[in-house]
Amino acid sequence: MEYIFEKNKLYNYLGTSLVNTLKEHKAYIAGGTITSLFSNNPVNDIDLYFRDEESLSELIEEIYDNSDDWVNALTSKALLVRVDDKEIQMIHFKYFEKAKDIFDTFDYTVCMGAFDFESEQFVLHEDFLKHNAQRILKFNKCTDFPIVSLLRVQKYKDKGYNISKPEFLRVALSCMELNITNADELKQHLGGMYGINYDKLIELEEGESFSLSKIIDKIANIALSEDYFEKPKEIKYDNVEEILDVIVKEPARVVKIKDNTYRITKKNVLRETNETPKNKIEIDAKQYIDSQKYYKFVDKRDGQYFSHWDKNYEYKFGTINKPKNEHLYFSEKYEINKSNYFNQGVLIEVVIPFDNFTEKDSDKVLANGCYVVREVSEAEYNEWIN
Repeated sequence: MEYIFEKNKLYNYLGTSLVNTLKEHKAYIAGGTITSLFSNNPVNDIDLYFRDEESLSELIEEIYDNSDDWVNALTSKALLVRVDDKEIQMIHFKYFEKAKDIFDTFDYTVCMGAFDFESEQFVLHEDFLKHNAQRILKFNKCTDFPIVSLLRVQKYKDKGYNISKPEFLRVALSCMELNITNADELKQHLGGMYGINYDKLIELEEGESFSLSKIIDKIANIALSEDYFEKPKEIKYDNVEEILDVIVKEPARVVKIKDNTYRITKKNVLRETNETPKNKIEIDAKQYIDSQKYYKFVDKRDGQYFSHWDKNYEYKFGTINKPKNEHLYFSEKYEINKSNYFNQGVLIEVVIPFDNFTEKDSDKVLANGCYVVREVSEAEYNEWIN
């Protein structure tokens, strides 16, 4: 079944701009949002999952560039943000090749629903609809955070779900199987992903040894803490690199060109940064620029290539093309769809000598000289976009 009604309801809730962004980055929405859609309840928040680290980091950069004061919380498992007045949790503790792989990390079958923005289809566990209809909780013992699952039982009971004693016992026994040996491991299981802040209330004093017995005593006094009734404080990050330093595990490739520093994404797209990532590999600037190709949509007339902006300016083969004014403007391979003249005329490929490369400004590459290499077929550049 295609579930057209539920899909339209989801798209209407998200809005066209956010839907297009999630399609571009091939994200998944999974968990409570899908449960709410199929049980006709209000959607309260959105959990986003990703195929890989690069998709997540590029989405974070895109939203960060277009938002103000949008980060609510950042943990080792998730980034909680606000976009268009919607609470969105971007999960980064794992990545998933297929939507159904997400279900292995979930605790109950009633939340094992997902929407894949690449295929634009719902993916549901075989018992998702049945157990939601029956309002019963069936536990997945392979879930990553069984302690949180135990805490969530009350949340589901408040929504009218029931759990049998054997199922509840399975949750409790799964918690007993955890081998927690230090405070950081315990915090992983207690806090962050579902907005639970017990992890901040069980801090050990300097030099204090860890034991679960000691933590149990500390939790007994949680209600006496000054923080108990306070909402988590929203966090303002001065630049996106602070966020990516927490989320991105692989070293960032960084290149300094003229007076600007850029981070190179896995798609070889330059992203200007004001603060150099802590975990980085520095790339030789000349070697990088000399190895790249750049692109521009132009008007082809009688086998000649002319600028859309200046109808009399011709891009010629076999000679360096210099601007009439200060700059020529190009796009990087995976940003040609952001060109002002996208799909108008034909696409040419150029090389820019290092000395002629000026800067990358937003999604435009500025240069004071280039050599035309070839005309790119429409079929080829459509593959890049898709």
